Amino acid sequence: MRKYKLQKRRELENFENIIQLTDQPEQDDFRYFGTWAKDYFKNNNPITLELACGKGAYTLALAEKYPDRSFIGIDMKGSRLWSACVAAQERGLNNVAFLRIEILNLAHYFTKGEIDEIWITFPDPFLKNGKFRKRLTAARYLAVYKHVIKEGASIHLKTDSDPFFDFSLKSLIENRCVIEEKIDDVYEDEKLHEDLYIKTNYERRHLADNRVIKYVRFSLAR
Repeated sequence: MRKYKLQKRRELENFENIIQLTDQPEQDDFRYFGTWAKDYFKNNNPITLELACGKGAYTLALAEKYPDRSFIGIDMKGSRLWSACVAAQERGLNNVAFLRIEILNLAHYFTKGEIDEIWITFPDPFLKNGKFRKRLTAARYLAVYKHVIKEGASIHLKTDSDPFFDFSLKSLIENRCVIEEKIDDVYEDEKLHEDLYIKTNYERRHLADNRVIKYVRFSLAR
């Protein structure tokens, strides 16, 4: 298994739809900083990030649905991003890119206000004691998002974890975020936005286990 993962990571070096953290040392100016739309995607379309995208199920589905937008999936797991890159190529999606970086380093790769929307779908809830700072809705992550997203733009969160969802709501309130929509059970809500029907592999497993999927849309304090 490890050998297979290493092979995938080596193959990533030849993919045109991914930029890996090793491509651009953190101390240097990133080549698409502030110019993703113009220089990478060759357009002026709004940009959506999916954080901790894994195999990119949400990134790819949104990209297919919205060809007039650009999408960037971000993760650190090379073998998962390999699957995302291959799927994007097979589907002929030119409005998708993947970035293999630490999420805390977003401000090195995107300028202030460059991002129009963020999705966080089924991230690791880090349920062990002492791991709260690693949660993607912890204060230090919210501060990073604030550096790159447009003022008033939406951030979407889907999860099946009650502790993580409760933590997230508390963190949003404590950090003066604006909670625009909260759904305690996505599949019992009659006003379900069609983008919420997109299912990752994790979500399919959770639903098969009769878990409840929760959702919150929020914007950051200014």
